[in-house]
Amino acid sequence: MNSSNRISDLRKQIEAEESKIKSCVHVFKDPVFDPETIKVQDDRAGYETHGVDRWPVPSYHDETKNRWSRECNKCGLKQYTYTQEPVVSAYKPKF
Repeated sequence: MNSSNRISDLRKQIEAEESKIKSCVHVFKDPVFDPETIKVQDDRAGYETHGVDRWPVPSYHDETKNRWSRECNKCGLKQYTYTQEPVVSAYKPKF
């Protein structure tokens, strides 16, 4: 089997697996807090001078972004979300 035939066979296998995931009746586990680390540009490194012009030196720092994930028990599909909503879980009497 040559390389191009092997590549086409692997592409067919990938398409078959993707169709299995699309047709799965997902049963998700409980959501898990899964923060993401992102790089944010800042100007903490100062400026560099080019003749009479001053340009900020690009520098980056890490920040965490709140994110939640859930995974399907059947096919292993993992979904992420950055949004949340309030959940009322209990009531107490008001006098």
